[in-house]
Amino acid sequence: MVDTTAPAREVAYTYTPAELNRLISRELSGRLHELGMTFMSNAAFLLANDTIPAAAKRDRTRVYLDVAAQLRLLALAELDGIVGGAR
Repeated sequence: MVDTTAPAREVAYTYTPAELNRLISRELSGRLHELGMTFMSNAAFLLANDTIPAAAKRDRTRVYLDVAAQLRLLALAELDGIVGGAR
């Protein structure tokens, strides 16, 4: 059982600048990838929506998919920067 009245122990983590950069880059890459997937989901939802005119769907979907692709490329570039191109 955990003693909730005892003072909390502080744990200190020390990272080298390279380790810290890797942690930040992985987190950033993951967030960019998630955002790209959100744009892809938005594009799929838009295409499935029959109330929006086809001309508007086409242009908006193209933009969503383009932004998703660019975000995925940024995510990959961020990972390549920390592992030197070998994933």
